[in-house]
Amino acid sequence: MASTIAIAVAVLAIYWIYSTISGLLKNIAAAKRSGLPYIVVPVNIYNTAWLITHKIWVRVFSYLPKGLSEWWIPYVMPDWVWDLQFDPFEERGDVFLQVSPGAIQVWLANAEALRQVTSRREAFPKPLESYRILEIFGRNIISTEGAEWKQHRKITSPGFNEKNNVLVFAEACRQAQGMLRKWTGAEGSGNITLTEVPTDTMRLTLHIISRIGFGVRLLWPGEKPDEKASVRDAIYSSNEAPEGHTMSFEHALDTLLGNLIWVLLTPKWILKRLPFKGAHEAYDSYINWRQYMSELFAQKVEEAREGKQSEGIDIMGMLVRSSYGDSKGTAGRKPSPGRAEKGEVGKPILSDSDILGNAFVMIVAGHETTANSIHFSLMELAINPRAQRLLQKEVQSIFGNEPPETWDYDSNINTLLGGMVGAVLQEQLRIMPPVIAIPKQVTKSQDQVIVLDGKKVILPAGAHVALNTVGVHRNPKYWPSQPSKVSSRSNDLYDFRPERWLVKATASGKQQGDSGLESSEEDEDFGGFTGEDTSAQLFRPARGAYIPFSDGARSCLGRRLAQVKVMGVLSVIFQKYSIELAVDEWATDDEVAQMTNEEKKEVYSKAQDKARRMIRKATTLITLKLHEAPGFISVRVVKKGEERFVNIIE
Repeated sequence: MASTIAIAVAVLAIYWIYSTISGLLKNIAAAKRSGLPYIVVPVNIYNTAWLITHKIWVRVFSYLPKGLSEWWIPYVMPDWVWDLQFDPFEERGDVFLQVSPGAIQVWLANAEALRQVTSRREAFPKPLESYRILEIFGRNIISTEGAEWKQHRKITSPGFNEKNNVLVFAEACRQAQGMLRKWTGAEGSGNITLTEVPTDTMRLTLHIISRIGFGVRLLWPGEKPDEKASVRDAIYSSNEAPEGHTMSFEHALDTLLGNLIWVLLTPKWILKRLPFKGAHEAYDSYINWRQYMSELFAQKVEEAREGKQSEGIDIMGMLVRSSYGDSKGTAGRKPSPGRAEKGEVGKPILSDSDILGNAFVMIVAGHETTANSIHFSLMELAINPRAQRLLQKEVQSIFGNEPPETWDYDSNINTLLGGMVGAVLQEQLRIMPPVIAIPKQVTKSQDQVIVLDGKKVILPAGAHVALNTVGVHRNPKYWPSQPSKVSSRSNDLYDFRPERWLVKATASGKQQGDSGLESSEEDEDFGGFTGEDTSAQLFRPARGAYIPFSDGARSCLGRRLAQVKVMGVLSVIFQKYSIELAVDEWATDDEVAQMTNEEKKEVYSKAQDKARRMIRKATTLITLKLHEAPGFISVRVVKKGEERFVNIIE
């Protein structure tokens, strides 16, 4: 018996070795046929087992002779795109392949190539198997392709319009004031060291997305519910768990989003039984939030059937009305398994699970990404006082001392987007895009051809394609730059310098990236905001060179909404306040008060250097962010005119 098992194990081992070697040789042959440069690595970096165990294996590989390992080890780290940035592309070219036994990975930091991939959706679809985990409440706009995706897009897009962005701007300004009160105290004096700014910006965007996604207004400490709010709405705003729940609405949603990896990757029957605190919190939040979603859904179905309109923007209500609002055929329908259907006159409608699925992914897509953008914008402005002063000057020129409640969206939003506020937003997204590599794939049925500098190259069938946002955003082909003032680099494309966006691009006819291989799909209307990602008043990079929201038909549906949120928040904060790095580690307040300006500059320089190092420690789980305290950067929010550092430092 033992010998039989040993033989079986040996046979399996031999088969594994054979299949691994033959798979690697096959992929190397395909890479050679492509005509592109390539590197060979022993593992597919997106293999699930590798993602879980890579730290152990990298430690093992580090004992190999350097000549056998040092050239490939950096490329098997899951976050190498952020760690190495544009350096690999300077060495190997804007497009190269990474070949392993199990896969071919195409890395793109070339605007021309990126443009072709995003415009030819049928040839380069999303790898849907990677997005199935987002279907925990139902199929949705992110997890579908083809005709089904078009239906989801056409139904979900109407809520993302300028009329609703007016409401988003007002809500962002309102919630920013709540966050400011938390930071500056009841008297608004501020000058308190804040150690968990990312936690607060996550709460800020949670409040905004709750309001615009579900019509539920959440409160900051010390705020009271609106007297006009119904009893039912007040229940959702409360910090107490209502009957039938073990968590409040905000606590359930916040905990679910904070533990989302547990929920997405672990079967619920296993998650329920795991002996870890994080797993218990994740499961409890999932159960509570699923129940809240069901309750809100039933409430909005009732309102739709009665012909009631939600007050303000309410994406879930809009989705419900698209299926239940005025269709005679929906009055008694039962929840369907989760496919977009046809109404009585051929109009696409969403199933009940589709509605819940789309409502949830819009929270996921719009919560952490925007929170990180606000957080990193604040940190970069604290590190770069000159940019902060320019932004404050612009906010003052636009809004003066008028309270945010009176700010008019229509007359001010394009001025914000086309000036320093917009430049800060664009620059933050350039150097720290929320997703560092946007996944696509080559169709499995056949190779695909793209054109680079007039030459045709082959992308092998079935290859994974990564739109390298970090790399293309630092490619000197596409960006105005000057020698870096904070490093030894010959350009400052690794540095935060929003002033680069204030340079107008000259008209040059056809955009770089136009290759003659465009798809007719390019002009098809899939709904949603159809304007440019950047203002006409700012620098306009070549199409494909700036992709924080992706590009093409599958670009982010809520990109304009995200821009509006961030610009509203920044305007509220910097209208009356400045943000400075905390220097508590090097000097007390009394010691700072006795310093000369030169001494202040010296101590602030230490804080700047440390803050830059901490930003480089950002990692990705879902998005690029600083994940845990004490990895956060400490700052102080102070009244304008009471600054200790940013008024004297360039």
